[in-house]
Parts: sequence; C-alpha cells; structure tokens
Amino acid sequence: MLSKTHLVMSLFAGLLLISSVRNPIVFLLSVLGATFLPDLDSYNSKIGRRFSSRVITAFTRHRGIMHSLIFLFAAYFVLYLYVPSVSLGFLVGYSVHLFGDLLTRKGLRLFYPFGLRIRGFVKTGGRIESFIFLSFEVMDLLLIVKITFFHLLFY
Repeated sequence: MLSKTHLVMSLFAGLLLISSVRNPIVFLLSVLGATFLPDLDSYNSKIGRRFSSRVITAFTRHRGIMHSLIFLFAAYFVLYLYVPSVSLGFLVGYSVHLFGDLLTRKGLRLFYPFGLRIRGFVKTGGRIESFIFLSFEVMDLLLIVKITFFHLLFY
C-alpha cells in the first residue's frame, strides 16, 4: 500500500481509540509515526528514502522481518518497558500498517522467517486502494468532526 493509505487507515484506528488513552496527543503522534516504520527497510518508501540507512537495508529486505509479528511484538515489548507512553500508539500504528500490507497482492510473511505468505487482492496504487484511501479519508473527517463536536459540547 502507499504511505498515504497507511496514514489514513492508522489515523482512523487512532481516532477510534483516542478517548480511551491518558495522553491523546502522544498516542496519536505515536500511531501516525509507527505506521511508517515498517517501511524503513525499503529504499522505495518515503521514510526509507529519507531516514533509512544502508545498515538497515543491508540486513533486511522489504516485507521481511520488519513486516512480521515477531518484530512487532519485540519492539512493542521494549517500548512498553522503556517508553510506555508511546507503546500502545506504536502497537496500533504498526499493526494497521501490517494489516494494510496483508491486503495487497504481494502480501506478507507475518510469521517471518517461516514461508507462509498471506496475500490479498489489492494492487498497490490501483483503483481498489484509491477507494480504500478515499473511504478512510472520509471516515477520518467524520470522526474528527464528531470528536471535536463532542468535546465542545461536554468539556
């Protein structure tokens, strides 16, 4: 999936959960930041071009270990121990990214390094992804309006 689609999907998940967290700003920022992290292993991604080093890409391949549940839970555990304020947001954003990539034709090996690849039907950048992007964009907008309206009425 394209980074913009990952972003609107993660924003939706973050907005759904925002009322149940102690610090909504930190939570939402960690959700949105974490949604880009799995693609650090790719020179073709926006974050990979900007922030990834030769070290990361030398030891990983795109949709390898960084797109696995093993990496997700290991990173979550470390964050939970050392930076608990961002751990839940990280878990949400990273998970939504993996879910989005599961929907694509290329799919993922969620249980990397084991060979089982789960594939979807969405062509990256295709019409279905454009529809998904637009749908989540509209739902994000509606949730933002609802949250803002609720906040103005009751606070």
